[in-house]
Amino acid sequence: MAAAITAAVTFPATKSTPFSARNTIVPPSDRLSFKKVVYARDLTASSVGGLAVRAQVIATEVEAEAEAPAAAKVEKQSKKNEEGVVVNKFKPKNPYIGRCLLNTRITGDDAPGETWHMVFSTEGEIPYREGQSIGVIPDGVDKNGKPHKLRLYSIASSALGDFGDSKTVSLCVKRLIYTNENGELVKGVCSNFLCDLKPGYEVKITGPVGKEMLMPKDPNATIIMLGTGTGVAPFRSFLWKMFFEKHEDYQFNGLAWLFLGVPTSSSLLYKEEFEFMK
Repeated sequence: MAAAITAAVTFPATKSTPFSARNTIVPPSDRLSFKKVVYARDLTASSVGGLAVRAQVIATEVEAEAEAPAAAKVEKQSKKNEEGVVVNKFKPKNPYIGRCLLNTRITGDDAPGETWHMVFSTEGEIPYREGQSIGVIPDGVDKNGKPHKLRLYSIASSALGDFGDSKTVSLCVKRLIYTNENGELVKGVCSNFLCDLKPGYEVKITGPVGKEMLMPKDPNATIIMLGTGTGVAPFRSFLWKMFFEKHEDYQFNGLAWLFLGVPTSSSLLYKEEFEFMK
């Protein structure tokens, strides 16, 4: 391999003279020889103290040393084939019919928008894991007269559920209401359906789904969680298992970092729970 370097270096005569340099690095494996060096020093009154060096460096041809082998590529460990994780037990054509057990607003009156925490009965028929999601099919039909399609929501409870009996699933849902460009009030179909549910009302549930965001099994892991608004839902499920529950086969001994983003303090979700975990 042949390589060539051309370098020009000027040492300024005064501090105000700009410094310029142009260089190219030669691989250390190449032998270098100076083909031509010109050294000049001008002692005239106009450039006393000036020093100029012009050098051209030529690298002789040498055999390049064998390159070090590239580091082995680390393959991502996908959780898609993780054993014991149930997915799509209930599908849109045959959803599970649960009941609303609890539905409460968890944002302050002065918060921009409403967010609700709700608990549905599952009777243990939806065996989900922390980090999974469920689908909800709202009642009614769309503008074409067809049944509404499902919407996915991250599960906000641990696998044991808020009541600790593995027979419930919880969601954290923000009511979607906005004014469109025509000045018309638009309401999100599923979010308003869920936020308006009363205890005892039925709800059609599909799933569970998802394997890529499961809670790490390693009890000594450092877990960094970032979420804004209802994005905290899956992390609430993590934190409940870490700090609120007792398991014979799991005791969290690692570090858990939770970063939340909210527009106002009254929009901070599950504030009391998180303060209790400190």
